[in-house]
Amino acid sequence: MQSKSKSESNTKDSTRNGSSSSSTRITTTVLLLLLLLHATAIHLFCQGFLLSRITLSDHSQEEQHQLGIQPSHKKLILILIDALRYDFILPHSNNHTQLLDPFNHNQLTLPARLTTTHPHHSKLFHFQADPPTTTLQRLKALTTGTLPTFIDMGQNFADHNIRIHEDSWLHQLHLHAHQKIGLAGDDTWLKLFGNAHHHHHQTTPDGIFNPNITSAYESFNVEDLDTVDNGVRDHFYKMLNIQGTTPSPPWDILIGHFLGLDHAGHRFGASHPSVRSKLREYDDFLEKLVERIEDDTLLVVMGDHGMDAKGDHGGDSFWEVSTALWVYSKTRPLVSPHEPLPSWALDHHHHHHHHHHHHTSSSSSNSHVNLGPTLGTWRTISQIDIVPTLSLLLGVPIPFSNLGMLIPELFFRPSHPLPTTPHDATPAVNLSATDTLTRAMAANAAQLSRFVERYAGSPDSPGHDLAPHVPQLRELYTRAEALYREQQQRPEEAFRAHRAFATSLLATSRRIWAQFIPSLMVLGTALMALSLLVTCKLLNCIQWSADTRHAPIRTILPVALSRGASGLAIGALSFWGGTFREMSLVSSLLIGASLGICLGILGHRPFDEAAHLDVRLKVPSWGTLFKLIPVGLHALALGSNSYTVWEDRVVQYLVSFSVFLPILYKAVGAAQARQRNRLMLFGVLFAGCVRLMGLSTVCREEQQGACTVTFYAGATSSGSPSWAMSVLLPLALVLPIVPAWFLGTVDAYRGPASLFFGAVWRALLLCAAQYWITDYLIAHDSSLLTPALAAQAKLVKLWVARLGIGLSLFSGTLLWLILPPCIDVSPLDPDEKQGGGKPRLLVLGFANAYASTYLMFVAACFGALYLVAQPVGQVVLALGLVAALSLVLLNHSLTEAPPSPPPSSSTITHQTCSRTQGWLRSQRIHQSDLNMLVGLHFLGHMIFFGTGHQVTLATIQWKVGFVGLQQAHKLLSPILILLNTFAGFFLVALCVPLFALWNLSPSHAIHRLKISEESLRPTRRIRPEVLHAQLIFIAIQSAVTALNMLFICALKRHLMLFKIFFPKILANFFLVIGFDLVFLIVSVLVLPVLMVKIHHFFAV
Repeated sequence: MQSKSKSESNTKDSTRNGSSSSSTRITTTVLLLLLLLHATAIHLFCQGFLLSRITLSDHSQEEQHQLGIQPSHKKLILILIDALRYDFILPHSNNHTQLLDPFNHNQLTLPARLTTTHPHHSKLFHFQADPPTTTLQRLKALTTGTLPTFIDMGQNFADHNIRIHEDSWLHQLHLHAHQKIGLAGDDTWLKLFGNAHHHHHQTTPDGIFNPNITSAYESFNVEDLDTVDNGVRDHFYKMLNIQGTTPSPPWDILIGHFLGLDHAGHRFGASHPSVRSKLREYDDFLEKLVERIEDDTLLVVMGDHGMDAKGDHGGDSFWEVSTALWVYSKTRPLVSPHEPLPSWALDHHHHHHHHHHHHTSSSSSNSHVNLGPTLGTWRTISQIDIVPTLSLLLGVPIPFSNLGMLIPELFFRPSHPLPTTPHDATPAVNLSATDTLTRAMAANAAQLSRFVERYAGSPDSPGHDLAPHVPQLRELYTRAEALYREQQQRPEEAFRAHRAFATSLLATSRRIWAQFIPSLMVLGTALMALSLLVTCKLLNCIQWSADTRHAPIRTILPVALSRGASGLAIGALSFWGGTFREMSLVSSLLIGASLGICLGILGHRPFDEAAHLDVRLKVPSWGTLFKLIPVGLHALALGSNSYTVWEDRVVQYLVSFSVFLPILYKAVGAAQARQRNRLMLFGVLFAGCVRLMGLSTVCREEQQGACTVTFYAGATSSGSPSWAMSVLLPLALVLPIVPAWFLGTVDAYRGPASLFFGAVWRALLLCAAQYWITDYLIAHDSSLLTPALAAQAKLVKLWVARLGIGLSLFSGTLLWLILPPCIDVSPLDPDEKQGGGKPRLLVLGFANAYASTYLMFVAACFGALYLVAQPVGQVVLALGLVAALSLVLLNHSLTEAPPSPPPSSSTITHQTCSRTQGWLRSQRIHQSDLNMLVGLHFLGHMIFFGTGHQVTLATIQWKVGFVGLQQAHKLLSPILILLNTFAGFFLVALCVPLFALWNLSPSHAIHRLKISEESLRPTRRIRPEVLHAQLIFIAIQSAVTALNMLFICALKRHLMLFKIFFPKILANFFLVIGFDLVFLIVSVLVLPVLMVKIHHFFAV
């Protein structure tokens, strides 16, 4: 970065030729510095805020498993039905028929029927997951028994690095019991555990699944409801020899993971015929399975998470975290048929009441949950409790890092104790049911105690976070052990003491892994605030022309870079000196460099002939402060729980406050009628677009009751409303008139504009419309489509999307480079020659050559955003484009100044006038109106909410990850989803340069003192204006983010922190970095090309 700021001091006239490259260099350096400051602030904050725990790779050993009780089964069939919500499988009574959902209640009935007829062989539970409810996190919990942390969330889409290194019951079965483990269905299991090798002498870490009895499928294709499920069914039929003659290969453990229900929910919502047909299909499958199952086989059916009314999951609402567990044993009873389970075996706590509106997280100590009038009260267990339960039922050691507690109902039965050493003869006495239960719980507690000692028990243990709580946990455990050894006659006390230890450990762990490092959070917040001051200081420097070599902006950057370098060195020294314990080396270096840069910039004073220019940071004037009130209100609203929830409504009011009121005020006081009419016209246009955009909403679950979904066809649907489908094609045909009309107002719809907007761009929009129309037809008229037609429709969908993406890339890169600027040239009068002997030309569209040509680039990018927006989203994006262009024209009308005196340049300094006069004559740059940029900031949010998003993980529209793809792609799917989610913000960021470029004609150079023919060419220096607008925009966003960070520091202990505030601050971090990057790309790649194009066009 040093090289980027060498000041151009070679020759006096080098600024003339090198102005383009040097101003690009200034812009690049400024934006890179801000990017570094923002990234450092966010990095530090996240290190203190995003929770991570240390994972242990220790495995439980055979000899630690001495308390062993006899395993009850040799084989296991585990059926996991993705997104099986509790009410899909638990039996509903018919006394409240109006509360039953015909599409998903009482469809999958076998488990409930068998539980009523064979209560000792079949057990049904409400099964509680920990958020985040993504499949990957749930599989980790169900196999290792560990708690999730928030960082893991994003790994659901990254396949390279998700191998589980912690101990799990699958590892135990594979390593100690040498069981043959097979899998059918979701390939996430394979990514987590890997395939087993055939030869035993291989050194690579061995996988678990036996390839001969495994068939896995790609899991992310939401469109496909049946492939995976049919595969699972066929695989099981083969393995169990149902409908087959060939003998099945040998197996010990079979896992089946059905995905159809999850995909049907994502695609159509929870209440849809496809959900019903899926549940019935599973019911048939389980019937066949139960018929064929052998005596020594345990059948376990469970869900990994639930789904909300829309069929999505990921969050922590009661519907998303509630699934069900069914355990079935054909001949051997699971519980003692002779004596009922004693009451002390269950935790005594008040019953938990759950209505669908109260989302209280039930901890593992509440043993029952009330699921509403049709279901009544059910026994509830935590998902991690399945881990010790399965381990002990199958006779392997409990996984080392497990935090779950076994399910008492499945261990209350008489059994033979296993010999403690191989030489012992089997003791003659059998264990009573009570003894078996107590012994199993003791084995469970011993494993938990080993984990605590290894994780945090000794000074060199890795887990410092748990260390302060170890003495208290040890005391609980020793008390339990004492009771267990002495009081053989009162086993229930020993059982309850062990249980109390386990409960306490789980509660402590849950609390601790929500621990923060406040010092790092405060540092990050302070840096973000400093970066805001730095942006303001740079704005003050940029407002003075950058023509001479002592211009403030030219002298401030080298200082910043040298201070940054020395800060880097100090950061490194402080790290090796061990000043701050919490910091990693990267953090120390980053913070050293960042503080150096901040001090360098904030302490800088102009010198030499620029010394009289005022670039100090001052308190802004009352007028500016008044204009910033909406931004302040928006930022303050983020400190409130309910304002954050209702942000979509809040923004609607703030946007009219920041744009519509000032415009009305200006229009009333406007001097000329023309200006007044234009202000009123574009003001009303903007206000109308914003109101219409505000009509499209999706609801957060916290808004229930006061909000109706208009983005989708209904609250429980994920399809589009029919009015939107009928609007799509007309909209795509009409939309190109919008840029034509806006450019027409300044007579700039010239040259290639009609070809670009009228033909290429229109084709691109039509592709986007066709894609969603085909998608709609496939989803809604599936009954009318023959298989051949359906296949054709899928092909159409795929290729239309690919054509759209291709057109967008082509028009934004190649075509835009080839086409000349939007200017028409016609000869005036060939007879009348000028002195130079050249014919005079009439140049049309000259005044707006920059903006009209840049608008073509914006349009190409808009096309890509348009393609990945769902139907109502396309309508909203179209309105957003009109609103953004209205703002550009409003800004132009407000800042239209009388013609300014010719700008000075370094070419006059060698004449008689002194340097200072040159400076005084250099006018300040043309600035954009602050109100309009604030309006643009809010417009981004309006489009975000209008295109069917809320600031929650649940409203991410995963199905856009497949636009133009046959299955999910590691790189492209996340990009498509990002484009869909942040479409509004990308659009407004691309529109910022238009504010500076609109009606900025290339003619500045023509007013120059005519020293040479050279100066008749247009200058290529439009950067300061553009950079100025971009920096104001960055300042607005970083102010909001800094306040948001401050509030999170204050609200660390807020109940709703992760549910409401966390996604919001994550979105703000995305935006700050995103705006920096978009502006960098535009300033480094797009604007120089724009300059060169126009320069070449006039270079006669």
